[in-house]
Amino acid sequence: MGPEEAGAKVKLATTRYEDLAAQVEAAREDLFDAYAAAAREGLGPEELADGSPFTADRIARALRERGVGPG
Repeated sequence: MGPEEAGAKVKLATTRYEDLAAQVEAAREDLFDAYAAAAREGLGPEELADGSPFTADRIARALRERGVGPG
């Protein structure tokens, strides 16, 4: 492999990484939006954290950021 091919592989891997990072961020925002909708229907952070990749404290913070729950 020469320098050009190596550089192209790095560029491709960087693009793939950045695309995946953007997808992860979008999925996280979708999940927190879903938590907010569920909280508006009466579910609390502790209930939402059951089976979640996030703690109840992190969910509560996300809910506050979305104007849901106590200030």
